Amino acid sequence: MTDRLTEMLNASTDMQSYIVTKKCNDLWWACRSESCSRHLSQNPKERLWDILSPKLTLTDQDREKIVSLSSQIPASNIIFASATSANHYYESQAMIHRLHTVVFPYVPDKTFVLLDLGLTKEQRNKTEKACQCHVISFPFELFPTHFRDLHSCAWKPVFIMACMMKTKKLVVYQDASIYWKDHIVELLDRGDKLGLQLWGGRSMHNIPGATMKGMFDFFGDQPCAYINYTQLQAGVSVFKQTPFVVRAILEPWTKCVMELDCFCPNCTRGYRESRNNTLHRCHRFDQSALSLIVTKLFASERYRFHMPKTDGGNGYFLMVNRSQKETNYFDQVH
Repeated sequence: MTDRLTEMLNASTDMQSYIVTKKCNDLWWACRSESCSRHLSQNPKERLWDILSPKLTLTDQDREKIVSLSSQIPASNIIFASATSANHYYESQAMIHRLHTVVFPYVPDKTFVLLDLGLTKEQRNKTEKACQCHVISFPFELFPTHFRDLHSCAWKPVFIMACMMKTKKLVVYQDASIYWKDHIVELLDRGDKLGLQLWGGRSMHNIPGATMKGMFDFFGDQPCAYINYTQLQAGVSVFKQTPFVVRAILEPWTKCVMELDCFCPNCTRGYRESRNNTLHRCHRFDQSALSLIVTKLFASERYRFHMPKTDGGNGYFLMVNRSQKETNYFDQVH
């Protein structure tokens, strides 16, 4: 697995590296710390083995729970995955309309899986008739109680891992706010070639600015080691079915959300925002964990796996629009 990491770090890339030179006057943005006493290891093997530690490894019981969710998902070459609930019902209709229009006609041998996190009976019935997808339910009773706080998105890595158990090639996850453009095949090709595609724009805040210190403690790291890296967006991603991606990225991410000491150490749902010029002013839960894991793996070479031309909410492959809604698309198509 170390050899695979080395290959990924040294492969040719069409992406440009981004060197942060800004001083840390504003601790919300990526900056260069002059006082950090402990940076990320320069040895890829050391970074990898930290991620593969037993505390970030799923137990047999953990796997059984994920298999239970995966049993609802049909096998496919490519799995598109999203989730919805009653308050995102109209947003999901707009997302699905776009999938039907600019994605499905160009991607053969795919399955779309929609995770029901709380639709009403009527909403689910209409969705199942119109979405051209498999609607499945999340088994909250099998998981820790913090999974029921939907805003923390603890369910997301578990859902992606369950989809990964059934895909032959790729899992494409998207939040309901993701609005695809006409370049989906190009993005899938990049995911297949590189192993993953993540939204990592320069306009995002830094990792420790929006991550509780306890999460860094769990990983055995100093927050300042990550201050020159922006957070990744967890709302859209492409993962390839490879042993490395599953074991070194998805499994640690999934294990973290299952352990409260990692996912939300000493925090509550209300711990989200502070306007002080300090680190740890809010916590992004699943997004913080993904950002920390991927950054620890790839360090300064992380940019290789970012989606190109996607710096901001309106990129080459997609647009993020949390206000997009359609109230009657399902009525029109079924």
